[in-house]
Amino acid sequence: MFQTLCSSVENACPGRGRALVAWMDELPSDLVGLVVPPVRFSIQRDTEIVADRSLGIDADGLTCFCAFRHVQTALRSEDDEIFYEAPIHVETVTAWRLPDHRWLTSHKVIGETEPMCGEPRLSVCTGMPR
Repeated sequence: MFQTLCSSVENACPGRGRALVAWMDELPSDLVGLVVPPVRFSIQRDTEIVADRSLGIDADGLTCFCAFRHVQTALRSEDDEIFYEAPIHVETVTAWRLPDHRWLTSHKVIGETEPMCGEPRLSVCTGMPR
């Protein structure tokens, strides 16, 4: 899915300056203290489609956070003269590593048949989502 990645950006967490990755935004507030916090991030973006991947690395150098986003677009027109690109399907996967090395995963799909405020599905799995 990410063969055409064009850039990788490393940045620090909030303790060392402003983070580019809002890694706690989708984490339920009652679980904030239960996940391993990242100390730096690797951000990769695709050049041909709207897709990106963010990985968070902990103090031991292990991946403790990952987020994937893919947006599918289509041309739309209201008057058959002016066309614009509109999102028709958005899929996000966000995961946080727990201290026991399991992963808490949030999966959200928004599309033409799904409501625009799609509720994430939370699950716990043994490995990092790919």
